[in-house]
Amino acid sequence: MTSVKITTTGEFLAVLPHQLGHQLEDCVVVAMVRDKVLGPVARTDLPCERDAPALAAQFLASLLRVEPELALIVGYETVPGASRTVRHRLHAGLRRAGVGIIDHVVVRDDSWWGACCRPSPRSLDGLVPGHLTGHALPDPSRVAAVAELVVNGSAPLASRDEVSALVAEDRAASAGVREALDRLDGACADTVDPVPDLWARVLAPEGTRGERFEATDDEVARMLHSLRDKQWRDALVACMSAVMFPLDLVDDASSMLLAAAAPAGPVRSATWSRAVLQRLLSLTRRVPDGCAQDAAAICTVTACVAWGIGNGSTAGDAVDRALWVRPGYTLAEYLGRLIEFQVRPRRQWSDVAA
Repeated sequence: MTSVKITTTGEFLAVLPHQLGHQLEDCVVVAMVRDKVLGPVARTDLPCERDAPALAAQFLASLLRVEPELALIVGYETVPGASRTVRHRLHAGLRRAGVGIIDHVVVRDDSWWGACCRPSPRSLDGLVPGHLTGHALPDPSRVAAVAELVVNGSAPLASRDEVSALVAEDRAASAGVREALDRLDGACADTVDPVPDLWARVLAPEGTRGERFEATDDEVARMLHSLRDKQWRDALVACMSAVMFPLDLVDDASSMLLAAAAPAGPVRSATWSRAVLQRLLSLTRRVPDGCAQDAAAICTVTACVAWGIGNGSTAGDAVDRALWVRPGYTLAEYLGRLIEFQVRPRRQWSDVAA
């Protein structure tokens, strides 16, 4: 995510949809800060009241694994009070763990209420005179931090469902790929061509090919078929997201193929990796669920790249699809655990660039 300066609760609220990739409703969001830098932003849908305590406990355990120093808690509600139990339990648990609370906010009907609206800094309920209607959500176009994100290509989707659709099969585009895979399986079932020239088009630096990836059904099928070689699959992940898989673990044969086909080299920035992710998403939608192994492979590669740039929503959706079509797909299971427990890559993009 592009580095931006945020100084007020209103600015935080304007930026959160860009952090998560979609507009927010009926959920609780916790934005965490370490070393004065906004780190992971975690989100959970609002449960029914009966399930709220258990969900809050599970969510809290996940948050604490990040070891945040500060946190902003935001409940997005359609029905007044729907987020109260989860918010209050998270607030208490974070405080017990020594995490400072930046603000504790409720958003409803284009307004927000924070600590400034309550009788005392420690109060989570009640409103002082003059704050009954809260504050209007800021106009994003007037928030400098949002403007910087927009300039760098950020555009939140309208809903969480639209995010999920990014990795779902597009049946209008997948039929031809399935036929091409069937032909390929019949012609070369026992051999795998890594097609580095095709993958080099996905690896192109940002701005050189745009976000769309143009390929014929046969080309997509050949790319998917190449991922059946797990060593080659992992080499591609390393080149697309070296924060996830270290480049020095890539085998020599794969390194030579990629170096020859992609002279720009491996991805060296989060911005570049985001461009690669957009191309991967267009591939992912063209793979039929019925081709379970191939769908699981491309979804898992996509999930790895998404997690490497902090896009937890897309990473989680891609892992879910991979394990739905191919239960037990090892890399997807491993990545799913990282996402569940909020285990972020140890390496930073600044380390890769250096």
